[in-house]
Amino acid sequence: MRLALALLLLASPATAQLAAPLGNPDGCARILGENGPKENEVAIVAGHLNLRGAICQITAVQTGTLMATCPGDADSRKKVLGITRSADGTGVTLTLPDGSVEDLVPCE
Repeated sequence: MRLALALLLLASPATAQLAAPLGNPDGCARILGENGPKENEVAIVAGHLNLRGAICQITAVQTGTLMATCPGDADSRKKVLGITRSADGTGVTLTLPDGSVEDLVPCE
């Protein structure tokens, strides 16, 4: 429950926007049932992080940090990402483990 609340607070101050999944363009396309390149997908849906085709379970959200467990071998399962509210306040900005940045907006 605290995890969901933390994500919701990071996502947007408007309650109507909080229920929407967040994603980059390819992540939102996948959520909406469209096919696209999985290597570009990043989305947050119901406590899960779709990270370039891998479905990861979000295990914690702390100030500025999102932690997730992804499929794979033991050395690569744990992911730590930076997370901040987007500049316009409608979504979040994730800093991925490789240092790249993804802006996630509500998928509609």
